[in-house]
Amino acid sequence: MLASGVLWTAQTDEFAAFAQEEEKTEFPLERMREFAEVFRIIQENYVDEVSEERLMENAIRGMIGGLDPHSQYLTEQHLASFEKGIHAEEYGGVGIYIGERDGWVEIISPIDDTPAARAGLLPGDIVIKIDGHTTQGMAIDEAVRRMRGKVDTVVSLDVVTPGGENRPAILRRETIAAPTAVASLAEPDYGYLRINRFQVETVADTIKAVNKLYAENGRPLRGLVLDLRNNPGGLLDTSLGVASIFLPSGVTVVSDRGRERANHLVAAANRHHGLQNETEVKQVRMVALVNNGSASASEIVAGALQDHKRAVIMGERTYGKASVQSFLRLPSTSRKTGVKLTTARYFTPLDRSIQAVGIEPDITVFAASSVEEPEDGLVFRESDLARHLQNEDGEIADDNSEDAAANPNANNESPFIPQDDYQYDQAMVVLKALAVGG
Repeated sequence: MLASGVLWTAQTDEFAAFAQEEEKTEFPLERMREFAEVFRIIQENYVDEVSEERLMENAIRGMIGGLDPHSQYLTEQHLASFEKGIHAEEYGGVGIYIGERDGWVEIISPIDDTPAARAGLLPGDIVIKIDGHTTQGMAIDEAVRRMRGKVDTVVSLDVVTPGGENRPAILRRETIAAPTAVASLAEPDYGYLRINRFQVETVADTIKAVNKLYAENGRPLRGLVLDLRNNPGGLLDTSLGVASIFLPSGVTVVSDRGRERANHLVAAANRHHGLQNETEVKQVRMVALVNNGSASASEIVAGALQDHKRAVIMGERTYGKASVQSFLRLPSTSRKTGVKLTTARYFTPLDRSIQAVGIEPDITVFAASSVEEPEDGLVFRESDLARHLQNEDGEIADDNSEDAAANPNANNESPFIPQDDYQYDQAMVVLKALAVGG
Protein backbone atom coordinates (compact mmCIF):
# COMPACT_ATOMS: atom_id res chain seq x y z
CA MET A 1 0.00 0.00 0.00
CA LEU A 2 1.30 3.42 -0.88
CA ALA A 3 2.38 5.56 2.03
CA SER A 4 -0.02 8.48 2.34
CA GLY A 5 -1.55 10.98 4.74
CA VAL A 6 -5.24 10.30 4.31
CA LEU A 7 -8.06 12.75 4.98
CA TRP A 8 -11.57 11.35 4.59
CA THR A 9 -13.66 14.07 2.98
CA ALA A 10 -17.40 14.57 3.40
CA GLN A 11 -18.67 13.66 -0.04
CA THR A 12 -22.10 15.31 -0.22
CA ASP A 13 -20.93 18.87 0.42
CA GLU A 14 -17.81 18.31 -1.66
CA PHE A 15 -19.69 17.21 -4.75
CA ALA A 16 -22.36 19.86 -4.33
CA ALA A 17 -19.54 22.38 -4.52
CA PHE A 18 -18.12 20.60 -7.57
CA ALA A 19 -21.55 20.73 -9.24
CA GLN A 20 -21.80 24.49 -8.65
CA GLU A 21 -18.30 24.98 -10.06
CA GLU A 22 -19.20 22.91 -13.12
CA GLU A 23 -21.89 25.43 -14.04
CA LYS A 24 -19.25 28.16 -14.08
CA THR A 25 -16.61 26.15 -15.92
CA GLU A 26 -16.42 26.26 -19.69
CA PHE A 27 -15.40 22.95 -21.21
CA PRO A 28 -12.39 23.18 -23.56
CA LEU A 29 -14.43 22.21 -26.63
CA GLU A 30 -11.49 22.17 -29.02
CA ARG A 31 -9.55 19.72 -26.83
CA MET A 32 -12.69 17.61 -26.33
CA ARG A 33 -13.01 17.32 -30.10
CA GLU A 34 -9.37 16.27 -30.22
CA PHE A 35 -10.05 13.65 -27.54
CA ALA A 36 -13.05 12.33 -29.50
CA GLU A 37 -10.93 12.11 -32.65
CA VAL A 38 -8.19 10.13 -30.87
CA PHE A 39 -10.92 7.90 -29.39
CA ARG A 40 -12.26 7.20 -32.89
CA ILE A 41 -8.81 6.58 -34.37
CA ILE A 42 -8.00 4.00 -31.69
CA GLN A 43 -11.31 2.22 -32.16
CA GLU A 44 -10.85 2.03 -35.93
CA ASN A 45 -7.11 1.36 -36.22
CA TYR A 46 -5.69 -0.25 -33.05
CA VAL A 47 -4.35 -3.75 -33.67
CA ASP A 48 -6.92 -5.32 -31.31
CA GLU A 49 -10.53 -4.36 -30.70
CA VAL A 50 -10.83 -2.23 -27.58
CA SER A 51 -14.07 -1.64 -25.71
CA GLU A 52 -15.35 1.88 -25.16
CA GLU A 53 -15.42 1.22 -21.40
CA ARG A 54 -11.74 0.32 -21.35
CA LEU A 55 -10.77 3.38 -23.37
CA MET A 56 -12.73 5.73 -21.11
CA GLU A 57 -11.34 4.16 -17.96
CA ASN A 58 -7.80 4.49 -19.32
CA ALA A 59 -8.48 8.14 -20.15
CA ILE A 60 -9.75 8.87 -16.64
CA ARG A 61 -6.82 7.03 -15.09
CA GLY A 62 -4.40 9.05 -17.18
CA MET A 63 -6.07 12.37 -16.35
CA ILE A 64 -5.87 11.76 -12.60
CA GLY A 65 -2.64 9.75 -12.49
CA GLY A 66 -0.82 12.43 -14.46
CA LEU A 67 -1.30 14.96 -11.65
CA ASP A 68 1.07 13.47 -9.06
CA PRO A 69 2.18 10.03 -7.83
CA HIS A 70 -0.50 9.83 -5.13
CA SER A 71 -3.68 10.77 -7.01
CA GLN A 72 -5.55 7.81 -8.47
CA TYR A 73 -8.80 6.72 -10.11
CA LEU A 74 -10.53 4.10 -7.95
CA THR A 75 -12.61 1.26 -9.31
CA GLU A 76 -15.01 -0.62 -7.06
CA GLN A 77 -12.23 -3.11 -6.31
CA HIS A 78 -9.83 -0.27 -5.47
CA LEU A 79 -12.38 1.31 -3.12
CA ALA A 80 -12.87 -1.94 -1.25
CA SER A 81 -9.10 -2.38 -0.96
CA PHE A 82 -8.49 1.16 0.33
CA GLU A 83 -11.33 0.95 2.85
CA LYS A 84 -9.90 -2.31 4.19
CA GLY A 85 -6.42 -0.83 4.19
CA ILE A 86 -7.16 1.75 6.88
CA HIS A 87 -7.71 -1.09 9.35
CA ALA A 88 -5.22 -3.56 10.71
CA GLU A 89 -6.18 -6.90 9.21
CA GLU A 90 -5.05 -10.48 9.00
CA TYR A 91 -4.17 -11.86 5.59
CA GLY A 92 -1.82 -14.31 3.96
CA GLY A 93 1.13 -12.39 2.60
CA VAL A 94 4.80 -11.46 2.92
CA GLY A 95 4.53 -8.21 4.93
CA ILE A 96 5.56 -5.20 2.85
CA TYR A 97 4.06 -1.82 2.02
CA ILE A 98 4.55 -0.93 -1.63
CA GLY A 99 4.17 2.08 -3.88
CA GLU A 100 4.86 3.10 -7.45
CA ARG A 101 8.11 4.56 -8.71
CA ASP A 102 8.52 5.41 -12.39
CA GLY A 103 6.18 2.62 -13.41
CA TRP A 104 7.72 -0.02 -11.14
CA VAL A 105 6.75 -1.42 -7.73
CA GLU A 106 8.85 0.12 -4.96
CA ILE A 107 9.11 -1.22 -1.42
CA ILE A 108 8.12 1.58 0.97
CA SER A 109 8.64 -0.46 4.12
CA PRO A 110 8.74 -4.06 5.35
CA ILE A 111 6.65 -4.95 8.41
CA ASP A 112 8.64 -6.14 11.40
CA ASP A 113 9.04 -9.90 11.89
CA THR A 114 7.48 -10.91 8.56
CA PRO A 115 8.91 -12.94 5.65
CA ALA A 116 9.89 -9.74 3.81
CA ALA A 117 11.76 -8.29 6.80
CA ARG A 118 13.52 -11.56 7.57
CA ALA A 119 14.61 -11.83 3.93
CA GLY A 120 16.32 -8.43 4.25
CA LEU A 121 14.07 -6.51 1.82
CA LEU A 122 14.50 -2.78 2.40
CA PRO A 123 12.81 0.54 1.66
CA GLY A 124 13.79 1.70 -1.82
CA ASP A 125 14.21 -1.80 -3.24
CA ILE A 126 12.37 -2.21 -6.56
CA VAL A 127 10.32 -5.35 -7.20
CA ILE A 128 10.70 -5.97 -10.93
CA LYS A 129 8.94 -9.34 -11.09
CA ILE A 130 6.36 -11.23 -9.04
CA ASP A 131 6.26 -14.94 -9.82
CA GLY A 132 7.87 -14.17 -13.14
CA HIS A 133 5.39 -11.43 -14.09
CA THR A 134 7.00 -8.05 -14.75
CA THR A 135 5.74 -5.25 -12.53
CA GLN A 136 6.45 -2.50 -15.07
CA GLY A 137 3.16 -0.65 -15.43
CA MET A 138 1.44 -3.05 -12.99
CA ALA A 139 -1.22 -1.40 -10.83
CA ILE A 140 -0.43 -1.41 -7.12
CA ASP A 141 -3.59 -3.33 -6.25
CA GLU A 142 -2.62 -5.99 -8.80
CA ALA A 143 0.85 -6.29 -7.23
CA VAL A 144 -0.75 -6.62 -3.79
CA ARG A 145 -3.13 -9.29 -5.10
CA ARG A 146 -0.24 -11.30 -6.56
CA MET A 147 1.81 -11.14 -3.36
CA ARG A 148 -1.06 -12.11 -1.08
CA GLY A 149 -2.35 -15.67 -1.02
CA LYS A 150 -2.93 -18.73 1.10
CA VAL A 151 -0.71 -19.12 4.14
CA ASP A 152 2.24 -21.49 3.61
CA THR A 153 2.30 -20.99 -0.17
CA VAL A 154 5.32 -19.47 -1.89
CA VAL A 155 5.78 -16.27 -3.89
CA SER A 156 8.92 -15.41 -5.86
CA LEU A 157 10.12 -11.80 -6.09
CA ASP A 158 12.88 -10.43 -8.30
CA VAL A 159 14.24 -7.37 -6.52
CA VAL A 160 16.78 -4.73 -7.53
CA THR A 161 18.43 -2.70 -4.76
CA PRO A 162 19.16 1.04 -5.07
CA GLY A 163 22.75 0.05 -5.74
CA GLY A 164 21.72 -2.04 -8.74
CA GLU A 165 22.20 -5.43 -7.09
CA ASN A 166 19.81 -8.18 -8.16
CA ARG A 167 18.31 -9.89 -5.14
CA PRO A 168 15.90 -12.76 -5.85
CA ALA A 169 13.70 -13.66 -2.89
CA ILE A 170 11.50 -16.71 -2.46
CA LEU A 171 9.11 -15.99 0.40
CA ARG A 172 6.67 -18.29 2.15
CA ARG A 173 3.43 -16.49 2.93
CA GLU A 174 2.40 -16.17 6.58
CA THR A 175 -0.56 -14.72 8.42
CA ILE A 176 0.26 -11.01 8.59
CA ALA A 177 -1.34 -9.54 11.68
CA ALA A 178 1.40 -7.40 13.15
CA PRO A 179 0.14 -4.87 15.72
CA THR A 180 0.57 -1.28 14.67
CA ALA A 181 2.48 -0.41 17.86
CA VAL A 182 4.67 -2.53 20.13
CA ALA A 183 6.64 -1.67 23.25
CA SER A 184 8.91 -3.15 25.87
CA LEU A 185 11.25 -1.97 28.60
CA ALA A 186 14.73 -1.60 27.16
CA GLU A 187 16.02 -1.70 30.72
CA PRO A 188 14.65 -0.43 34.05
CA ASP A 189 13.27 3.11 33.65
CA TYR A 190 13.81 3.24 29.87
CA GLY A 191 11.15 2.26 27.37
CA TYR A 192 11.12 1.41 23.67
CA LEU A 193 8.02 2.09 21.56
CA ARG A 194 7.81 1.22 17.88
CA ILE A 195 4.93 2.40 15.69
CA ASN A 196 4.81 0.49 12.40
CA ARG A 197 2.04 2.35 10.57
CA PHE A 198 -0.88 4.73 11.17
CA GLN A 199 -4.18 2.89 10.86
CA VAL A 200 -7.51 3.16 12.65
CA GLU A 201 -6.28 1.00 15.53
CA THR A 202 -2.91 2.72 16.00
CA VAL A 203 -3.87 5.27 18.67
CA ALA A 204 -5.44 2.54 20.81
CA ASP A 205 -2.45 0.25 20.17
CA THR A 206 -0.05 3.02 21.17
CA ILE A 207 -1.96 3.85 24.35
CA LYS A 208 -2.03 0.16 25.29
CA ALA A 209 1.72 -0.12 24.66
CA VAL A 210 2.57 3.02 26.69
CA ASN A 211 0.33 1.92 29.58
CA LYS A 212 2.10 -1.45 29.51
CA LEU A 213 5.51 0.23 29.78
CA TYR A 214 4.52 2.21 32.85
CA ALA A 215 2.84 -0.78 34.49
CA GLU A 216 5.91 -2.98 33.94
CA ASN A 217 8.31 -0.31 35.20
CA GLY A 218 6.22 0.40 38.30
CA ARG A 219 7.27 4.07 38.36
CA PRO A 220 7.61 6.93 35.85
CA LEU A 221 10.02 6.30 33.01
CA ARG A 222 13.22 8.33 32.78
CA GLY A 223 13.30 8.08 29.00
CA LEU A 224 11.51 6.71 25.93
CA VAL A 225 12.75 5.83 22.44
CA LEU A 226 10.01 6.29 19.84
CA ASP A 227 10.91 4.34 16.71
CA LEU A 228 9.30 5.64 13.50
CA ARG A 229 11.84 4.16 11.11
CA ASN A 230 10.40 2.52 8.00
CA ASN A 231 6.92 3.70 8.99
CA PRO A 232 5.17 4.45 5.68
CA GLY A 233 2.42 6.57 7.24
CA GLY A 234 -1.33 6.21 6.90
CA LEU A 235 -4.21 8.18 8.39
CA LEU A 236 -3.94 11.87 9.19
CA ASP A 237 -6.36 11.65 12.13
CA THR A 238 -4.29 8.84 13.61
CA SER A 239 -1.12 10.91 13.47
CA LEU A 240 -2.96 13.64 15.39
CA GLY A 241 -4.00 11.10 18.01
CA VAL A 242 -0.48 9.74 18.46
CA ALA A 243 1.02 13.24 18.66
CA SER A 244 -1.62 14.17 21.25
CA ILE A 245 -0.34 11.43 23.55
CA PHE A 246 3.00 13.21 23.93
CA LEU A 247 2.18 16.89 23.32
CA PRO A 248 0.27 19.37 25.52
CA SER A 249 -3.36 19.89 24.57
CA GLY A 250 -3.98 22.87 22.34
CA VAL A 251 -0.63 23.07 20.57
CA THR A 252 -0.53 22.80 16.78
CA VAL A 253 0.43 19.38 15.45
CA VAL A 254 0.17 20.17 11.75
CA SER A 255 -1.41 22.65 9.34
CA ASP A 256 -2.86 21.69 5.99
CA ARG A 257 -3.47 24.07 3.12
CA GLY A 258 -5.55 23.39 0.06
CA ARG A 259 -6.46 25.66 -2.81
CA GLU A 260 -8.97 27.71 -0.84
CA ARG A 261 -8.68 26.60 2.78
CA ALA A 262 -6.22 26.21 5.63
CA ASN A 263 -6.63 24.25 8.86
CA HIS A 264 -4.59 24.22 12.05
CA LEU A 265 -4.93 20.80 13.64
CA VAL A 266 -4.12 20.67 17.34
CA ALA A 267 -3.35 18.13 20.03
CA ALA A 268 -6.38 17.30 22.16
CA ALA A 269 -7.08 15.17 25.21
CA ASN A 270 -10.11 13.56 23.56
CA ARG A 271 -7.78 11.96 21.04
CA HIS A 272 -6.14 9.62 23.59
CA HIS A 273 -8.87 8.06 25.70
CA GLY A 274 -7.56 5.50 28.18
CA LEU A 275 -4.05 6.93 28.54
CA GLN A 276 -2.76 6.40 32.07
CA ASN A 277 0.02 8.39 33.76
CA GLU A 278 -0.79 11.24 31.38
CA THR A 279 1.28 13.88 33.17
CA GLU A 280 4.38 11.69 33.21
CA VAL A 281 3.91 10.58 29.59
CA LYS A 282 3.73 14.18 28.37
CA GLN A 283 6.95 15.02 30.22
CA VAL A 284 9.09 11.94 29.67
CA ARG A 285 12.37 12.60 27.85
CA MET A 286 12.17 11.27 24.31
CA VAL A 287 14.34 10.40 21.35
CA ALA A 288 12.51 9.70 18.08
CA LEU A 289 14.25 7.56 15.46
CA VAL A 290 13.54 8.26 11.77
CA ASN A 291 15.00 7.32 8.39
CA ASN A 292 14.20 7.66 4.69
CA GLY A 293 11.47 5.02 5.13
CA SER A 294 9.64 7.34 7.55
CA ALA A 295 6.91 8.96 5.47
CA SER A 296 3.70 10.94 5.61
CA ALA A 297 1.90 10.50 8.95
CA SER A 298 5.13 9.48 10.68
CA GLU A 299 6.69 12.71 9.41
CA ILE A 300 3.77 14.67 10.86
CA VAL A 301 4.47 13.21 14.31
CA ALA A 302 8.25 13.65 14.03
CA GLY A 303 7.88 17.22 12.77
CA ALA A 304 5.54 18.17 15.61
CA LEU A 305 7.82 16.63 18.25
CA GLN A 306 10.81 18.42 16.72
CA ASP A 307 9.19 21.86 16.38
CA HIS A 308 7.85 21.79 19.94
CA LYS A 309 11.24 20.54 21.21
CA ARG A 310 9.41 17.62 22.74
CA ALA A 311 11.87 15.01 21.44
CA VAL A 312 15.34 14.80 19.96
CA ILE A 313 14.98 13.53 16.38
CA MET A 314 17.76 11.09 15.46
CA GLY A 315 18.60 8.99 12.43
CA GLU A 316 18.43 9.96 8.76
CA ARG A 317 16.47 12.46 6.69
CA THR A 318 12.88 11.30 6.16
CA TYR A 319 11.07 10.47 2.93
CA GLY A 320 9.51 13.88 2.34
CA LYS A 321 5.84 13.27 1.58
CA ALA A 322 3.85 16.23 2.85
CA SER A 323 0.60 16.00 0.92
CA VAL A 324 -2.89 14.97 1.96
CA GLN A 325 -5.12 12.77 -0.18
CA SER A 326 -8.93 12.85 0.02
CA PHE A 327 -11.07 9.89 -1.00
CA LEU A 328 -14.07 11.05 -3.01
CA ARG A 329 -16.78 8.79 -4.40
CA LEU A 330 -18.44 9.58 -7.74
CA PRO A 331 -22.16 9.47 -6.93
CA SER A 332 -23.27 10.58 -10.39
CA THR A 333 -22.18 7.28 -12.01
CA SER A 334 -23.98 3.94 -11.95
CA ARG A 335 -20.81 2.12 -10.90
CA LYS A 336 -19.12 2.39 -7.49
CA THR A 337 -16.09 4.43 -8.43
CA GLY A 338 -14.17 7.31 -6.95
CA VAL A 339 -10.91 9.22 -6.89
CA LYS A 340 -8.06 9.55 -4.44
CA LEU A 341 -7.04 13.16 -5.00
CA THR A 342 -4.28 15.27 -3.51
CA THR A 343 -6.16 18.17 -1.94
CA ALA A 344 -3.66 19.83 0.39
CA ARG A 345 -0.05 20.22 1.45
CA TYR A 346 0.76 20.02 5.12
CA PHE A 347 3.16 22.09 7.22
CA THR A 348 4.84 21.49 10.58
CA PRO A 349 3.94 23.69 13.58
CA LEU A 350 6.76 26.11 12.70
CA ASP A 351 5.29 26.44 9.20
CA ARG A 352 7.90 24.26 7.52
CA SER A 353 6.98 22.41 4.36
CA ILE A 354 8.87 19.13 4.13
CA GLN A 355 7.40 18.14 0.72
CA ALA A 356 10.14 16.50 -1.38
CA VAL A 357 12.68 17.61 1.26
CA GLY A 358 11.96 15.58 4.38
CA ILE A 359 12.73 16.21 8.03
CA GLU A 360 16.38 16.70 8.89
CA PRO A 361 17.22 14.98 12.21
CA ASP A 362 18.60 17.00 15.12
CA ILE A 363 21.34 14.36 15.31
CA THR A 364 22.23 12.47 12.14
CA VAL A 365 23.11 8.83 12.79
CA PHE A 366 23.40 6.23 10.07
CA ALA A 367 22.81 2.54 10.47
CA ALA A 368 26.04 0.57 10.71
CA SER A 369 25.37 -0.89 7.26
CA SER A 370 25.10 2.56 5.69
CA VAL A 371 28.04 4.51 7.15
CA GLU A 372 29.72 4.45 3.74
CA GLU A 373 27.88 5.99 0.82
CA PRO A 374 27.01 3.50 -1.95
CA GLU A 375 28.91 3.99 -5.18
CA ASP A 376 25.92 5.35 -7.09
CA GLY A 377 24.61 7.35 -4.13
CA LEU A 378 21.03 6.18 -4.68
CA VAL A 379 18.46 6.69 -1.94
CA PHE A 380 14.82 6.97 -3.00
CA ARG A 381 12.55 9.62 -1.51
CA GLU A 382 9.45 11.56 -2.52
CA SER A 383 11.58 13.97 -4.54
CA ASP A 384 12.62 11.10 -6.82
CA LEU A 385 9.05 10.32 -7.90
CA ALA A 386 7.89 11.53 -11.28
CA ARG A 387 5.34 14.39 -11.07
CA HIS A 388 5.92 14.85 -7.32
CA LEU A 389 4.49 18.01 -5.77
CA GLN A 390 7.00 20.81 -5.53
CA ASN A 391 7.95 22.32 -2.21
CA GLU A 392 6.55 25.85 -2.14
CA ASP A 393 9.79 27.10 -0.58
CA GLY A 394 11.94 25.31 -3.13
CA GLU A 395 13.43 21.84 -2.71
CA ILE A 396 16.54 22.44 -0.65
CA ALA A 397 18.47 19.68 1.04
CA ASP A 398 22.09 19.32 2.06
CA ASP A 399 23.16 16.71 -0.47
CA ASN A 400 26.79 17.21 0.56
CA SER A 401 26.06 15.47 3.83
CA GLU A 402 26.19 11.74 4.37
CA ASP A 403 22.40 11.70 4.10
CA ALA A 404 22.64 10.07 0.69
CA ALA A 405 23.62 6.83 2.40
CA ALA A 406 21.83 3.54 1.81
CA ASN A 407 18.76 2.35 3.66
CA PRO A 408 19.27 0.83 7.12
CA ASN A 409 18.68 -2.86 7.58
CA ALA A 410 15.23 -3.44 9.03
CA ASN A 411 15.88 -7.11 9.72
CA ASN A 412 16.06 -6.97 13.52
CA GLU A 413 16.01 -10.15 15.55
CA SER A 414 13.13 -8.84 17.64
CA PRO A 415 10.22 -6.57 16.78
CA PHE A 416 10.41 -5.21 20.34
CA ILE A 417 13.97 -4.42 21.35
CA PRO A 418 16.31 -3.90 18.38
CA GLN A 419 19.43 -6.09 18.29
CA ASP A 420 22.74 -5.06 16.74
CA ASP A 421 21.15 -1.73 15.81
CA TYR A 422 23.62 1.16 15.85
CA GLN A 423 20.99 3.88 15.56
CA TYR A 424 19.00 2.48 18.47
CA ASP A 425 22.15 2.09 20.59
CA GLN A 426 23.06 5.73 19.97
CA ALA A 427 19.50 6.81 20.80
CA MET A 428 19.85 5.13 24.19
CA VAL A 429 23.17 6.91 24.78
CA VAL A 430 21.56 10.29 24.04
CA LEU A 431 18.48 9.47 26.10
CA LYS A 432 20.59 8.63 29.18
CA ALA A 433 22.66 11.76 28.69
CA LEU A 434 19.45 13.80 28.67
CA ALA A 435 18.33 12.09 31.87
CA VAL A 436 21.62 12.90 33.58
CA GLY A 437 21.62 16.45 32.27
CA GLY A 438 18.02 16.97 33.32
